[in-house]
Amino acid sequence: MKTQLTHSSSRRSAPVRRFNILPLVAILTLGAVGAVLVMLFPADWVRAPEVSISVERVAISPNGDGNLDTVPVLYSLSSEATVTVDVLDEHHTVVRTLLGAEQQAAGQHTVVWDGLDRLGRTLPDGSYFVRVTAQATVQKSSATAQVDIDTEPPIIRLANLPEDTEVGADEGELVIEGVTDPDATVWLNDWPQPLEVNENGAFSVRYTLQEGVNRIELTAVDEAGNQASLVREVTLLTEPPKVTVLNPPDGLWINQQMLSVQGTVEPGVKVLVNGREADVDAAGNFNEDVVLEEGENIVRVEAVDAVGNVSVDERRVFLRTKPPALSLTTVQDGMKVSEPSLLVVGQTEPQATVRLNGQELTVDSQGGFQGLVDLIAGKNIIRVEATDRAGNTQVVVREVTYTTGETALAQSEAGIPPAVRTVLAVTGAGLIGVVGLWLISGLWRRPLSLELRATRPTLTPGVGDMLEPAVVAFEISRPATVTAEVWDAENRHVATVFRHQRRAKGEHLLVWNGRDRDGNLSPPGTYEVEVSAGTLFTTVSSSTHVWIEDTTPRPAWEQSRPARTENLDLGED
Repeated sequence: MKTQLTHSSSRRSAPVRRFNILPLVAILTLGAVGAVLVMLFPADWVRAPEVSISVERVAISPNGDGNLDTVPVLYSLSSEATVTVDVLDEHHTVVRTLLGAEQQAAGQHTVVWDGLDRLGRTLPDGSYFVRVTAQATVQKSSATAQVDIDTEPPIIRLANLPEDTEVGADEGELVIEGVTDPDATVWLNDWPQPLEVNENGAFSVRYTLQEGVNRIELTAVDEAGNQASLVREVTLLTEPPKVTVLNPPDGLWINQQMLSVQGTVEPGVKVLVNGREADVDAAGNFNEDVVLEEGENIVRVEAVDAVGNVSVDERRVFLRTKPPALSLTTVQDGMKVSEPSLLVVGQTEPQATVRLNGQELTVDSQGGFQGLVDLIAGKNIIRVEATDRAGNTQVVVREVTYTTGETALAQSEAGIPPAVRTVLAVTGAGLIGVVGLWLISGLWRRPLSLELRATRPTLTPGVGDMLEPAVVAFEISRPATVTAEVWDAENRHVATVFRHQRRAKGEHLLVWNGRDRDGNLSPPGTYEVEVSAGTLFTTVSSSTHVWIEDTTPRPAWEQSRPARTENLDLGED
């Protein structure tokens, strides 16, 4: 020990260096504290909390219509943090704070922005940014999502569909073309699927129209929910317009070259008459003159509506300017007859109207006609008038003289001097005596015969209250005095056709017009025409049946009943 001490003492004379350990201790202390803090709080010191953000839609329209007025903002935190949610404008200026420094746990959270600023006013249209900031103890992080405010409705225009359109049958399938915003969705009426819109906003669709009024509504909806609608009404008319031709009727015959075509259509319908447009007044009436040609003409009336539907009405019109041919075969001008009835037979054109002394006759399919005229003693005028369907008239007039026995005697005596008449009287008396002796000598032995037949046994209805008369032919073997009478089925006297008329040998006609002795038309039924012819010593009679036509058929026994013939011989002369 002493040695060590001595040795130590021997060094005291040298200078000694001293060290201060306080700074080192302080550094070590701080390091230890830091190490402890790092170990206790690694999240705050090593990394900031992670934030992710998303929005359900990129645009809203805060216009109070209840459609896309707000936007939910979704964000997630990786760890607990103090969260602030702000809305920034395009210049990154805060216009609204949706959530201010709120402590939130890790996980998903939601905040809703209604498009208003901090004062509750609707912000103008434009782009905005929702920013979520998550603050940890030291570090912080943020995330941003863009949301646009858009309150303007999208455009929608049609290229080919004006308002109140009318189309015809050939346009029953309509092509609708138009444009809208490229981001808009277009809906047509109540179709379940929207129309296809290209990148330029154009759309096109085929639409099948129904008869009548079709309501077409197109609605464009943009991403912000703004809507714009456009409505068109398209009327499909496939029924042709109704046209009523009042004149002429079909099959008209006319004798005037100028024809007035008249009719009615619905207002607004165009009318063409034989290809020429007619004037149509506000009520739809039209009247157009047409020049006809001789013979058959076709009048074509076309009604054309606004969409091109056409209805056609054609009428045949016959122009005839010449009167019909007319000839008489049994009557010559100036002829003399001794019968009280004259049968007039003639020929004209089929379907012409013939009047004989004002009485209308029946014309057969070949243009033939006949009628009876009751004559008066002396001159008679026979006037036959034929009128064709066009109204042209041809007239033939004949003069006929009816001479009875008394008339002939009066005519023969007229202008004879008295002395001559005396000589003729004496001569006549002598001749009468000779004739009487001749008759007494055996002339009576020559029989008187009468044959009777009905050439037209049925009286048929004619024009008005007239009847086509019955005609009975009778033939006598020598001159006689003849009487004709009519009896009904009850053997009652109906009429006397003529009485005690002197008739020459040969065939004669009697005509009964169906009237009784008072001039009234007899009822339908069976009648007996009885003719009696008499000479000085002999009277014969014969009868036949005639019928006035009825709706019931004539009995067979009446059709086969033979004519009754009587020969009444008054004795020998």
